[in-house]
Amino acid sequence: MKKKLNVVLALFAISLPALAQAGMNDVAPAPAFEPTMNEVVVTATRSPENVRSIPAKVEVINRQDIKQTVGDTITDLLKKNSSIGIVQYPGVLSGIGIRGFRPEPYNSITKHSLILINGRPAGATNLATILTDDVERVEVLKGPASSLYGGEAMGGVVNIITKKHTGKLTGMAEVGAGSFKTNSQKAALGGALGKGFDFDLFVRRFEQADDFKMGNGETRAHTTYQTRNGYFRLGSNLGKSWRLDASASLYQGRDIETPGDTFNGDNKSGHKDLDHYGLDLTVGGKLGNNNRLSIRTYKTNETSESYNHYTGWFTPVQVTPYRSYDSDIDWLGVQLKDEYSWNIQRFIFGVDYQNIDKVSRSYNQDGSRKAPYSPDEGRENWAGYVETVWKLMNKRLTATVGGRYDSFDVKTKETPYKTDFTPNSATFSTFSPRAGLNYLFEQGIRFHTTIGKAFVPPTAAQLAGYSERVVGGVTMITEGNANLNPESSLTYDLGAGFERPKMGLAMDVTFFHTKVDDKIISVTNGNITTYSNSLSAKMEGLETNFSYDIGAPLNWDRSLTFFVNSTHMFKAEEEQADHSMKDIHNVAKYTVDYGVKYDDGMFDGKLQCRTQGKMKDTDWNAAGYPEVEYPSFTVADLMVGVNFLAHQRLTLKVGNLFDKYYYEKKGYPLPGRAVYVNYKYEF
Repeated sequence: MKKKLNVVLALFAISLPALAQAGMNDVAPAPAFEPTMNEVVVTATRSPENVRSIPAKVEVINRQDIKQTVGDTITDLLKKNSSIGIVQYPGVLSGIGIRGFRPEPYNSITKHSLILINGRPAGATNLATILTDDVERVEVLKGPASSLYGGEAMGGVVNIITKKHTGKLTGMAEVGAGSFKTNSQKAALGGALGKGFDFDLFVRRFEQADDFKMGNGETRAHTTYQTRNGYFRLGSNLGKSWRLDASASLYQGRDIETPGDTFNGDNKSGHKDLDHYGLDLTVGGKLGNNNRLSIRTYKTNETSESYNHYTGWFTPVQVTPYRSYDSDIDWLGVQLKDEYSWNIQRFIFGVDYQNIDKVSRSYNQDGSRKAPYSPDEGRENWAGYVETVWKLMNKRLTATVGGRYDSFDVKTKETPYKTDFTPNSATFSTFSPRAGLNYLFEQGIRFHTTIGKAFVPPTAAQLAGYSERVVGGVTMITEGNANLNPESSLTYDLGAGFERPKMGLAMDVTFFHTKVDDKIISVTNGNITTYSNSLSAKMEGLETNFSYDIGAPLNWDRSLTFFVNSTHMFKAEEEQADHSMKDIHNVAKYTVDYGVKYDDGMFDGKLQCRTQGKMKDTDWNAAGYPEVEYPSFTVADLMVGVNFLAHQRLTLKVGNLFDKYYYEKKGYPLPGRAVYVNYKYEF
C-alpha cells in the first residue's frame, strides 16, 4: 500500500507543472467562457463550484422543491426528488441507498451512503430523525466520494445545507392539521442581531394522535407518535475576512409506536423514544488574498430506547410495557481545511479526525440486564486529503484530481453480559483517489466523467454479532465473522447534459458502473447465517434528469414545468461463495420521480409521482429465509399553495393521492391517502 501511495503521489506531483503550464497556454483572446447556470454547490470538491462545471454528478434540491414536497423529513425529500433507493418503515425509521447499494435503515455507524449536515457527518443512523424545516437546500452527489469524505461515501453523499440569515430580521409562525389527527406548530426567527452578529432560531412540534389507514382502507394499529425539534445558530464577523459560527440542534421523538411486521398482527408491537443532538463550532477566514482557512469541531449524539408490549414467540402475551433495548452513539470530530487559489486553479487540503463510540444494552422484563445482540464498538479515523480543481481551455474544461489517505482503528469492546464473543480490533489504512473531467460547449451542451475508488469498513455486528430466533419451530442463528475485510469499490461514470435557460430546457443522462471487491454479504447455511466477503459485486445503470419550463420560451411571468428524475439499474448483483451471482436485495430495477409544477408568485402547486420497480428481498418469516420479489408500485402526491395579504400563506398537501396500498419493506405498509392543511404568517 505504501509503495502504491508513493507512486500515486509522485505521479501527481510530476503532473502539476504540466497542468499549470497547460492552464496558462490555453488562454484564448476571447473572454473566458462562463456557464449559464449560477447555482453553486460545495459537496463535489469541498469548495464552492458552479454545478455545471463540476465533473461529478450532483443534483440540487432547492428551497422551492422543499416547499412543494409532501412530508417534512429528509427521507420524504430524497424519495420524491432524487430517484435514489429508500426503505421507510412506520414508526420513524428509514434509510437510503445510492447507485445500487441497498438502503440501510439500521442502527449502524457504518453505511454505504454518507449523510452530511453543512459538510460534516450528520451523526445520525436513522434518516427519519432529520427534518427539512431549517434546510436551505440539499446536494445529492451520486458516485464515490471517499477521496474527500472517507469511509461510507461509496454510493454517494447527501449534504444538507441549513439556512443562514445574515441580513434583515425575518421570521414566521405556522400551524397545521390533517389526517390521522395530526397537528403541528412551527416558529422561526433569524437575521442580523446588532453590529457584527446574526442568528437563526427554529422550533417545531408535531403529533400524529391517531393510527393511520393503509391504502386498502384498514387501520394500521400502533402507529401514533409525536416529535419536537429545534435549531439555533449564532454567527459573528471577526474583522473584515474572518467569521465564527456556532450552532446547536435537537430532535426528540416520544411515544413512537412501532407496529411490527403485519405477519405477527399486533403481537410484536411496541414503542420507542429517540433523541438526537448536534453541536458545531466553525471558524474560517482569509490568510491572504489567495488562501482561506477553516476549522470545525462537532459533537453529536443519538440515543434510542425501545419498549416491548408483548412477550413470547409462539403465544405472545400482552404485558406492561418494559424497556427491552437501548443504544447510545457518540460522534466527535474535527475538520481542518485550507483552500488555496493560484490564478484560476484551486487546491484544497484538509485533515479530518473522527471518533465514534456505540454502546448497546438489552433488558429482561423485570428490568435486569442481559447480553445485547451486538457488542459495544468504537471507530477512530485519521485522514488527510487533497483536491485540485483545474480550469483549462479558457474555462471550458474543468479537471479535478484528488485523493485521501485514511487510517482506521475499528474495535469491538468488552460488553457487559455478552460472553459469546472475544473483543476484537482491526487497524487498516487505504488510499482513495478520484479524477474527473467536465467540458462545456457554448450551445449549452456539456460532457462529464469521473472515476474513483471508495471503501466501507465492516460493522461490529458483522465482526462479532450473535443472535438466536425461533422461526417455524427452527432456531435460526445469526453470528459475526471476525475475519472480514473492508469493502472496496471502483466506479466510473460518463454523462452528457444540455441546458438552455431561455428555452426552459435542462437534461442530463449519466451511465455508471461500479465493481466492488470483498463485498460483505450475509450467507445462510441451514439454520446459521453469518457474514462473508464475497468475491465481487457489480452495479451499473443509467440516471436521467429532464425538466422543461413552458413559461420560459413563451416569456410568461409564471412557470409551468414538467420534470423527470430516474434511475434504471441494468445490473445489481453480488457474487456468492459458490461463484454464482445473486441480485442485491432491496434494490429496485428502476425508480422514477416525475410530474408537473406551477408557480406564478401567488399560486403554486405540484403533482408528483414516484414509480418504483420490482426488487428482491429475504422473507424473514419463513424457515430457511427464502428469497421473494416485491411488486412495483406508483404513488402520487399533490400540493397546492396560495400567498395572500402580503405575509400569509395557505397550503394544501395530499400524500398518496390515489390511496395506493404499498410497502418498501414487506410487512410494513405505509399510509394511504392523507390530507394536510397549513397556515403560515411570514415577516
